[in-house]
Order: sequence, then structure tokens, then C-alpha cells
Amino acid sequence: MNAKVIHRNVGTFARAWGFGMDVGMQMKGKNWSFGVVGRDITTTFNSWSFSFTEREKEVLFLTNNEIPIRSTELTAPRVVVGGSYDFRLGKDVKLKAEANLDLTFDGRRNTLLSSDLINGDPRLGAELSIKDVFFVRGGIYNFQKTFADGDTLNRKKVWIYQPAAGAGFVLGKSFHVDYAFTNLANQSNPLFTHIISLRLDLLNNKRQND
Repeated sequence: MNAKVIHRNVGTFARAWGFGMDVGMQMKGKNWSFGVVGRDITTTFNSWSFSFTEREKEVLFLTNNEIPIRSTELTAPRVVVGGSYDFRLGKDVKLKAEANLDLTFDGRRNTLLSSDLINGDPRLGAELSIKDVFFVRGGIYNFQKTFADGDTLNRKKVWIYQPAAGAGFVLGKSFHVDYAFTNLANQSNPLFTHIISLRLDLLNNKRQND
């Protein structure tokens, strides 16, 4: 379980404070694991306040925009259910296959499983590890049905998805470096994001000694 305090800043004219809570559990077997996570179970909220200059207010007025004073942004709860299984391909090589289902309850969404009551967005991934030191990863997620780029009449819909790939390695059994390359739009004009993560496991040596 974790609680989170959120602070956001947009330029000099907007800022927000908020809080929320997540809770989850995980079960592990010899080669498998299963987990459930409830995100934003308290409905995470952000309370926004605005402070525009007179010049900024004038621009908003001339462009037919409202001049906000305060607002509240709500993030509805969601549940993520997932599992994985480890396949040993050799003495030092393992393949971990994983499947998750992201469940939302705030009205119909453009997801693979869609209804007014509940929506399901599946995510599939795999990780190849060598000696538990070097890792190669890949996955697909965000399945949506949309109009094809070449269909100027908006008559033909196709299923699209977002792929991701990555790699990681461990230094000294405690320092982890991970890299992910994600595709944010997989039709004709893709946008890409690079994510680099660093993690230091201070309890790793203690667990090994125990």
C-alpha cells in the first residue's frame, strides 16, 4: 500500500496539490507470479489554482476562453490484474512471459473490451534474461479501434496498438539500469519516448546472506 502526494506546476499561472492511494498484493510460485493492484482507490484528486496576469486574462478573453479561478481534477479508480510465467531456455537463459488486464469503471472507453460498466485494456510482454544480469524486453499495449490513416472518408476502422521495447542490466547485483523505447502513435506519424530508470537495491546483500 502506498499514499502519494502530487504537486503540479504549469508555467507561472497554474499549480495543483492533490493526494491518492494505491493498494496491491502479489502471490509467487516456483515459476509463476500473480498480482492485483488497485490504483487511485480513493479517487485521486488535484485541486488547481490559477493566477493570470492582466495581459494573460486579456488574451483569454479575446480568444473566447474562460478565465478559470479554481478547478478540481479527479482520477477514477482502476484495477490491474496480471500474471507471469518463467520458462528456462538454458542454464543461464530465462524467458518471462507476462499478461496484464487494466480494468476501468468510469464509462465506455475505446479499448479492446468495452462496455458502459467496465472496460478492459490488455497488455502483453516478454523479458529474456541472461544470467539475471542482462535483460531484453518487448511488449504491446493500448489496443484501440480507429480510422485508418489512408481512409479520407472515415469509413474503414482498423485495430492499432502501441509497441514498446527495452533493455536492462545489473551492476554488482544491487544497481539496476533500465531503458525503454515506446511508440506513442503507431500509424503514419509516430512519436517516440525514451525512458531511463535507475534503481539501487540496498537490501539485496542482506537477503542473500539470510
